[in-house]
Amino acid sequence: MLWKNIETTLVLKSTNKTSKVIGEVFNAGSVAVVGASGDPNKFGFMTLESIIRGGYEGKLYAVNPKGGEILGVKACPSLSDVPEPLDTIIVIVPAKFVSAVLKEAAAKGVTGAIIQSAGFREAGRMDLEQELLAVSKECGIRLLGPNMQGINYLPNKLCAMFFPVIKTRGPLAIVSQSGSVTAALSEWADRDGLGISAAINLGNQTDICEADYLDFLVEDRNIHTIVMYLEGLKDGRRFLTALEKAAHRKPVVALKSGRSETGAKSAASHTGSMAGNHETFSAACRQYGAVSVQDLVALYDSAKGLACIKPPKGKRIMIISTSGGAATVSVDEAESLGLIVPSLPAELRAGLERLHLSPLAHISNPLDLAGIEADHFLETARMVDQYAIADSILINFADPVSGAAEVVRTLASELKASLAVSYMGGGEEEMKGSFEIQRIGLGVFPSPERAVRSMAAAAWRAQYQRRRAARN
Repeated sequence: MLWKNIETTLVLKSTNKTSKVIGEVFNAGSVAVVGASGDPNKFGFMTLESIIRGGYEGKLYAVNPKGGEILGVKACPSLSDVPEPLDTIIVIVPAKFVSAVLKEAAAKGVTGAIIQSAGFREAGRMDLEQELLAVSKECGIRLLGPNMQGINYLPNKLCAMFFPVIKTRGPLAIVSQSGSVTAALSEWADRDGLGISAAINLGNQTDICEADYLDFLVEDRNIHTIVMYLEGLKDGRRFLTALEKAAHRKPVVALKSGRSETGAKSAASHTGSMAGNHETFSAACRQYGAVSVQDLVALYDSAKGLACIKPPKGKRIMIISTSGGAATVSVDEAESLGLIVPSLPAELRAGLERLHLSPLAHISNPLDLAGIEADHFLETARMVDQYAIADSILINFADPVSGAAEVVRTLASELKASLAVSYMGGGEEEMKGSFEIQRIGLGVFPSPERAVRSMAAAAWRAQYQRRRAARN
């Protein structure tokens, strides 16, 4: 429900010079793929195809020494042969040729380049990376990458990455040092019907870095929640400054890998990142208002919860379920995460008993309805909300419930408490209901534990915001 008001404005107006360049790249009206290929096995083919499949509406050129046409796009032998100025270029040529491409791009008016080419610091060629930086400063071209999968910016329908092609637009912006993690998070959001507005693979961050993207995304009205997977930081102090500013205004969820010694070495070999101390990073994130998590599933679930769950007024949770097992799992997870599971006052218990629920229903918190009637969820949640005993209500559809989406839609419009849904074990009914609920804009999760974790993240951020407001 929170993200349904995303803007359609494309151009970011910013006094920050780096943010301005990022905005120009993401909102480019003309793009050239340098290193485009007709071979489906090459990244130059994959990226060009992704741009086309993503529905890009600007002017698109392929650059290949053979000229001709690739995927129906005119191929120019060089950038100099492109018949107009360009807003940005995507570079997929061997590392030793990238600097020359940048010099040629400067003459076409390019101010920012997406460099997918690998073979720099991560491959032991620091000299080539330093050369890139020198050319960047000399020519006035800012660099995204190198060694990056690319970017996908849905407000401009610009999917400038190898894969995947995500077209479902939604509240998330993904910033990740791993191409595979970028793809996975994007695809999870797409599959759920949640969607993204931006996906950014960081690569080596030779020039533009994670802090710069934070500065851009916090000003971008298309974005509701920022999701970050990091292996290391280019400048810790700079990152924390950007994080504090961003997390004050928008939800930010962060996962930093490299907790173990072996993991830290893996991160260094992957992007040349220095992993740093994991616990210090996590503590700093929490101090500055970001939700810090320990794994990828929690990263996605927390982001989804922050985007879709109304900020709760406290940590009290009421659990209503079709199943005693799902109810028990929910309460275990809730208490382990510091949420409060209040007992039901006598007058509320009496009111619930008058609803003529199943004789097998267990009137408590968690509330096991022992049945799958959609109306029972509607009636019990309404009554619980009237007594204001909970700040959040979790609906556990642990069985197929006909009319589940309609009930959730009604409750989302009526309840004072925050609302989230777990749906599992329901076959085709579950798949249909889950997608419909997510498209309403409300968080729906495939297990009770995942739903509770998302609610805990929403409660933590809401509490942080209240404390911050009280200090100020």
